[in-house]
Amino acid sequence: MKARIFSLIILLFTAVMLNAQTTFSDGLTKAKSQNKKIVVNIYSETDTWSQKMDQVYSNSTISSYVNANFVYVKLNAMGSDKVKYGGKEYTSASLAKYFGATGYPTHVFLGPDGSLLKFTYNGETVSAFSGYLEVNDFEKLLKYFAENKYQNTDLGKVL
Repeated sequence: MKARIFSLIILLFTAVMLNAQTTFSDGLTKAKSQNKKIVVNIYSETDTWSQKMDQVYSNSTISSYVNANFVYVKLNAMGSDKVKYGGKEYTSASLAKYFGATGYPTHVFLGPDGSLLKFTYNGETVSAFSGYLEVNDFEKLLKYFAENKYQNTDLGKVL
């Protein structure tokens, strides 16, 4: 019984930590200081698939993996708050477009220095992955970046 309660507390703590809002600027600073890549969850508050993707991010396996290997940042694709990136100022919405978000959710990965990580997907070089993924496929996507497979492997061979 104690082990089950402890597991539940750990699960809730992990979900809270993952969902704690890290601003984009804070995420860049944290990633640099911890030498971690950044996973940017570009979402729309009114989009059902974005809400379903939040449930995937909250999954205990996913949240633990994200916390261990990435700095997690949510970016509101409809937001008007100011964000600095690459020496320029954007709104959240314009930064989402800059990153190539064409639908929601969209997942973008940045290096510890904030550089946009490009990868090959079905033979095309891209910098964003749009769409909802189930837990197992999303874990594959995360490992693809965490293990640096994006440097020489087409994502289409992984998913």
